Amino acid sequence: MKDQVPRKREWPKIFTFWRHAKDHSQEFKPRPHDDHALVLSVNKKALPPVWRQFRFIGRVFSRREWRLFWLCLLGTLVTLGIGAADLLRPHIAPVPASGGIITEALVGSPKLINPIYATMNDVDRDLTTLIFAGLFRLDQNLEPQPDLAESFQWLDNRKTLEVKIRADALFHDGEPVTSDDVVFTFQSLMDPTWRSPLLKAYRSIKVIRVDDRTVQFQLEKPDPQFLPALTLGLLPAHAWEDVTGATAPLAEANLRPIGAGPYKVSSFTRDSKGSILSFALKSFDGYRGPKPYIQEWHFRFYADHSQAVTALQNRQVDTLAFVPWGEVSSLKDATIGTINLDLPQETVAYFNVKDALLKDARLRKALSLAIDPVELRDLVGHAANVLTPFPFLEKTASTSSWTDLEGARTILSSMNWVIKEGDDVRTLAKPVNPKQKPSATSASSTQLAFTIDVPDQPDLLQVAQYLKRRWSLLGAKTDIRVSDPETLLQKATDDRTSYQIIVFNTLLSPTQDLAPFWSSQATVDRGLNLSNLADRDIDTALDAVSSASSTEAVTAARLALSKTIMDQYPALFLLRPSYAYLISDHVHGAADQRISQPSDRLLNSWHWYVKTGWKWN
Repeated sequence: MKDQVPRKREWPKIFTFWRHAKDHSQEFKPRPHDDHALVLSVNKKALPPVWRQFRFIGRVFSRREWRLFWLCLLGTLVTLGIGAADLLRPHIAPVPASGGIITEALVGSPKLINPIYATMNDVDRDLTTLIFAGLFRLDQNLEPQPDLAESFQWLDNRKTLEVKIRADALFHDGEPVTSDDVVFTFQSLMDPTWRSPLLKAYRSIKVIRVDDRTVQFQLEKPDPQFLPALTLGLLPAHAWEDVTGATAPLAEANLRPIGAGPYKVSSFTRDSKGSILSFALKSFDGYRGPKPYIQEWHFRFYADHSQAVTALQNRQVDTLAFVPWGEVSSLKDATIGTINLDLPQETVAYFNVKDALLKDARLRKALSLAIDPVELRDLVGHAANVLTPFPFLEKTASTSSWTDLEGARTILSSMNWVIKEGDDVRTLAKPVNPKQKPSATSASSTQLAFTIDVPDQPDLLQVAQYLKRRWSLLGAKTDIRVSDPETLLQKATDDRTSYQIIVFNTLLSPTQDLAPFWSSQATVDRGLNLSNLADRDIDTALDAVSSASSTEAVTAARLALSKTIMDQYPALFLLRPSYAYLISDHVHGAADQRISQPSDRLLNSWHWYVKTGWKWN
């Protein structure tokens, strides 16, 4: 083994003057080149420390220097943070992000969460809006847009509609949506054994399967309003194929529904009596329509409005819909916001034309002229004036031209309604002989007196009180009779002579069909023609609306129908009320909505969000 030569250290070559002689008595004489290197090393320009030298910083800094170091470091970081924020602020913006939960209070309880039956229960209709999807859906302008439909075309002079279904459309159980599901859904609701309330609206339609993804709807005549009818949610045929019409309302699928909409059923809870207390929905990843940001919707059910309000005040729920604006001030605080909901609904005062006094159109006209629409609107608040039977049909005539108190008094005087001296109520005057003009001295005991029936609802009661005050200016005596809404409507349709004037909120269908309220056939068999006006001209005008084959023709026919109805003064079309949607302040993206039915408020909830992220502009 060779001897290893020890490696000489380099530093002694420079720092030789530090070496001690082996013999302390021996004189040490450094070499000249070592002294020169030492001088150069001292005079050399200082270089910045390398990274490995920082590990010795703790041995160098004193306590005071440490405090100064950390203070400077903190100041530097804060300055850099502020500078970075100022630099990035113009280039980033908060954007909605997926996730979060919304809990809404609903008054009532689910019974049949099924598009075929949902119109009988508002809660069912709300849930089906999120769970099911149709071939079309309504946008924020109430215009139909393709949903499960990929494309469509009109054939046979617009009497046949052919629809092609999206290839990627899926039900919540993963099964594809096919034309068989479309045919099954519409044939089921047109089957009398299923007892669907939609039977009458769809019974004249024929549904034909073309292929797996194509279906045709054959109509008796062109109908420009047909597309909204195809917003009906589709049922999965494979989940219902073993269910008969007679047992359909009892099927478990009505409480555990399978749809193709943006949300699927996650869970629900019952109490000991079997009543459903809450329902949880979770977003469905397979939905190919507008993707909602909200991950889950939870619904809690309450027996009445007051309980739902209490839940909102206690922060047990995030949202509560259709709150009268008169209640909002007492409920709203810094954590609750509101949006406005506009429905195709009108506050109408119906004159019973079968009444002994109101059968005269001149008297009805006088009562109409006494009303100031603008004054009433300002009194009620959060409502718009309407001057026709159609809530959203605009009129160019000014509302001020509809008010004429003096003209109304003149009409009543011409009808022999006079005011006795010292009295403020008109009575019907009877002349002593045919050539003599009626006067107060010849007045009979028949007073100009009316009774207004009104549901026990604060907004409608306020309208009735306004009518009473205005008609008192004409010399008319008016009493107000308040009843439960359902009881009042049932009594009025059972006995059509039991009332004179009814103030009611009339909600039209999404197609704004007036036939249920003004057709001659609706004056019998519990129909909703509360004016009891059976008129051939109105029936003809109703037929013209239903047979119109274009949007322009529909508008023209509606204007003609409105004029035909209003010329006879069978009712006062007063207001289009709106309602408040109370929403917690942590829910964003909600905006005022014009909707065709209460459940449509949820159609645009895909804009709503709870969580946010950042986006680089």
